[in-house]
Amino acid sequence: MHTPWRIELLGRLRATQGERVVTRFRARKTGALLAYLAYHLERPHPREALIELLWPEAEPCSGRSSLSRELTSLRRQLEPPGVPEGAVIVADRHSVQLNPAACATDVMSFETHCRLRLEPEAAPNAPRA
Repeated sequence: MHTPWRIELLGRLRATQGERVVTRFRARKTGALLAYLAYHLERPHPREALIELLWPEAEPCSGRSSLSRELTSLRRQLEPPGVPEGAVIVADRHSVQLNPAACATDVMSFETHCRLRLEPEAAPNAPRA
């Protein structure tokens, strides 16, 4: 597998993979979709729920087209030629998810760090009192 993407949600949205840096997206909702999927990395999201979240005023057909367009745009950025489709964005007719093995977020790192600071016994090799 390629180097995982690191998606930074704290501050300005940014995705990095090695030397690749993505800070610009086709539309604001493209970035919002990436941020939402990255923040909720652990589970798939029903397409209908994503449509309702990002395009609540859209007719069903229009909302599906909008989601498809934004996913295609993200796929071009995160799965360039040479990267198999589905390596980063796992999508089927019903749901969409970022591949947890292909992505990490600064929020996850921050939460892990806080948890280890608050619960030192959870840390590997933590000194015992």
